[in-house]
Order: sequence, then structure tokens, then C-alpha cells
Amino acid sequence: MARFAILVEGRFNFLYAKTGNALLRYKPEDVVCCIDSTNAGKTTDNVMKIGGDTPVVGDVENALQYKPDTLLIGIATEGGYLPENMRSSVITAIENGLNVVCGLHEFLSNDPTFSNLAEKNSITITDLRKPPDPLPFTRGSWKNRKTPVLLTVGTDCDTGKMTAAWEIKNKLQARGVNAAFVGTGQTGILLSECGVAVDAVISDFVTGAIEAEIDRVASDCDIVIVEGQGSITHMAYSGVALGLLHGSMPDMLIMCHEPVREIDTFNHPMPPVINTLNLYLDLMRVFKPCVCAGFGLITYSEADKAARETIRNYSSDFGLP
Repeated sequence: MARFAILVEGRFNFLYAKTGNALLRYKPEDVVCCIDSTNAGKTTDNVMKIGGDTPVVGDVENALQYKPDTLLIGIATEGGYLPENMRSSVITAIENGLNVVCGLHEFLSNDPTFSNLAEKNSITITDLRKPPDPLPFTRGSWKNRKTPVLLTVGTDCDTGKMTAAWEIKNKLQARGVNAAFVGTGQTGILLSECGVAVDAVISDFVTGAIEAEIDRVASDCDIVIVEGQGSITHMAYSGVALGLLHGSMPDMLIMCHEPVREIDTFNHPMPPVINTLNLYLDLMRVFKPCVCAGFGLITYSEADKAARETIRNYSSDFGLP
């Protein structure tokens, strides 16, 4: 089990630190500290209301007192590049024998400065988004698959698809169901240690890449939970949503949605949720039966009473949990 120091320098918030935040929320026992000079001296609970008394320190040197063995780049950035002000922290971590885990689009293992230092100090750089090589092409293995597959889908980006999938996996396991989780983004892969970052895969191989990940775990579990990405109605990310849909060939969908959201992340009006749901189901109907098993609703912007009413209304209107 790794002992993570999470680097979130200047970006320790809900928008940019989602990878680090997910580890703090779901595996706080694996985190020894976070690194952010703007919040040094506080705890992660002080800053983000998660992670309990996990300390926040100002730099890698101060993190070493907590005996981490791995530096996690805990942020996402526009363009997926490592911020310039974090390079020195990565170098210091490597020089002190820490492994490095990164989920950005920029592969740190391809950077000569980092890779040469890593070899010199006998540490490992893991790029969570680096796709498998060679990339598998789809074989249509879903036709003979016996294990059911559930995929989280959404009406937009940032509608809680990873969180819904992980929570469902946890709830099923608590009930004695052997549920496997297949991550498709940096955070899901980090939590589950299984999956492929589909947004880093050449488009012709997306279906094969996710199919191969499902095949790897399907024979040893009762159900496979696949983390969704994007939305079939999003002008930028419909491609990855469709590739995931036809790569996983799910038996069940969970529709993730924020009821009060009227404009998507590209400032385009949101279509009615029933239209988007039916589009997903129609795209599956070409190949096999698929049903919507429930909704995952984001209601944090609503007052508690209003949120509960929203949940009741969706359950009543759609006849789903």
C-alpha cells in the first residue's frame, strides 16, 4: 500500500484538485499529507472538509517528515500539462526516493529530466493516462459475456459519473456482491488500480481498450461497474461517450444528471433528460437489450428540503431509484 503525499500546489479546491480530493474522500488512510504552500499549517478538513486531520505542508521537504513513498500529482489542468511551479517539487521528490504517480495528459515518464533522475534514484514514474501498448482492437467479446455490466452515463460533463460508479461499487460490496470497478479516467484508475484512460486512446481503439479491461475482470466477479465519461449530447465529448457505450456494451445504465443545470459545460442548452436517456438506449438497442437502472442526481446547489423533493420527483416520474 502506497503512502501518498499529494501535490496540489495553489490548486487545492473542488475544481482542480479532483484527483487528490477523491483519494482523500475514499482512501484517506493512504494519504500522509498534501502539499500546498497557500494552505500550509492547516488540515485537509480545514480546507476541503475531507480527509480528517491529514496535514497540509508547504513543500516536499516538509512532507518528508510524514514518510511518504509516493508523490501523487493530485490536480487536473487545462491542456493536461504539469504546471511550471510543480516541476521543482517533482524533482525534489524523485531525488528523495519517492515514486511519482501522475494522471495528466502530459506523460512525466517521457520527460528526460524526470526519467533520467528516476533511473538514477531507482524510482518509478507511473502515468495513469498512458494507454496500453499495443492497443487492443475490439473482438466483440460482449456477445459471449456472462457477467452483467453497468455503465454510468451523463447528460453533461461533471455530472458525477465516477462518483456514482464508485459509490455503487462500494454499496454492492457492502452487501456481499463481488463488484469489480473499471476506471476510465485518472481518478477512477487511481482508486481501483484497474482500467484505461479512454481520452488518451486513439479513437479506433477505444471500444477494444475498454472491452479488454472488462474481459480482464469479468470472469472473477458478479458484476462489472464501468466509469462513464462525457455525454452523448456534448459537442466536444460525445465521441468518448459513444466509444465507452459500445466498448462496454452494458446491460444497465445509471443516468447521472444535475436537475438545475440548464446550460452544459460548453454553454449549450441542455436537452430534456428523457431525450438524452432515450438516445443512449436507442444506441444500445441496435446491438442488445439495455435498461436504465436508476439516476445519480447532483443536488448540492439545492437546499436540503428541495433536494429531497427533486429526488422524489425523479423517482416518481421515471419509476426508478
